[in-house]
Amino acid sequence: LWDPAKNEKLQEFFLQEVRMGELCLSRGEDRMGVEHLSNALLVCGQPQELLKVFKHTLPPKVFEMLLHKIPLICQQFEADMNEQEYLEDDRD
Repeated sequence: LWDPAKNEKLQEFFLQEVRMGELCLSRGEDRMGVEHLSNALLVCGQPQELLKVFKHTLPPKVFEMLLHKIPLICQQFEADMNEQEYLEDDRD
């Protein structure tokens, strides 16, 4: 079921990660900025739209770094989900 409190926490996390990403980028900490922006992408309800915004607002080098990070995010997410399923199956 849809949980408004959980949705609100995700929204807060999303905004926090975007802010942290922007802050890191403004300090020249590109790798850390990309890390935060990729976290925001992971929880975003419309990642394609967010990528379009990033394409127009980020320096090309940083946007490329973000694009290269996406497959790694997906792999990590899959690994986390598999581990969670394994732990849930182990309880049975």
